[in-house]
Amino acid sequence: MPFLLVEILQWDGNDYSISLAQLYNLAPHIKKIDTLTFYILEVRNERGDLVKRFKPPPRMRKFIYQSSLDYIAGSTKLVLKFSRDEANELNIGDNYRLAILITELNNKPIFPFELRVGGYGAEEIVKSIGKIESSLLYVTQPELQQTVNYLLEAGVLYEEGRIEDARTNLRKSLEVLAKLREKVKPVQGREVEDFGRRLENLIRGIKGFVDYGGPHLGPTPRPTTEMVFNVIVELVKMLSLNLAEKNITLGDEENE
Repeated sequence: MPFLLVEILQWDGNDYSISLAQLYNLAPHIKKIDTLTFYILEVRNERGDLVKRFKPPPRMRKFIYQSSLDYIAGSTKLVLKFSRDEANELNIGDNYRLAILITELNNKPIFPFELRVGGYGAEEIVKSIGKIESSLLYVTQPELQQTVNYLLEAGVLYEEGRIEDARTNLRKSLEVLAKLREKVKPVQGREVEDFGRRLENLIRGIKGFVDYGGPHLGPTPRPTTEMVFNVIVELVKMLSLNLAEKNITLGDEENE
């Protein structure tokens, strides 16, 4: 699971930086030029007022730098930097507070078995993350990221009451999973031989609930969409865990 960091941004004359001292206290093996993958959850101004809560949260990957600024206190001066263009896009400024969810260090889960937090208000932000959203943000495999993005967007549309648009994103997520299924191979002795075929049947069955085809009586009911949403999220979580535990692999040829 990830590390949720809340930290104050500081302008160094060229970029905005946030200290990684709190992460370093838990993971002192991190070093300059390592890469962190993370989601930006929210931005608050210098008074602590909420400026923006991102839904869906943008995913970023950045190198760790070492700062020479005096404001960086604590056990390390390792920082993440954000350019002027990124500052404009994210609406961040000097002394603003940034909340990020760090999921990977050098493309590997940073805290595989627990969620850790650091910084003022981090615990409250954890509580504000929806169950479905938090489940998806914990998925780190690059092969599943496109599906995760479609599901996160579907969640936003669903909350706005745009059910048909949400269903479009759910269909797209299933189309990506259907293509991924062609690469899925069970590891002998870890998963059943016909895992891929069962997965294919499951995806086809779920897709039937969001792709009726032909004329139908008005908008699809909300409960049906919610059921499909939950099932796809659980399916993605299952694939993520099986990949992490090496019960399945992703090969280049279809698994028959």
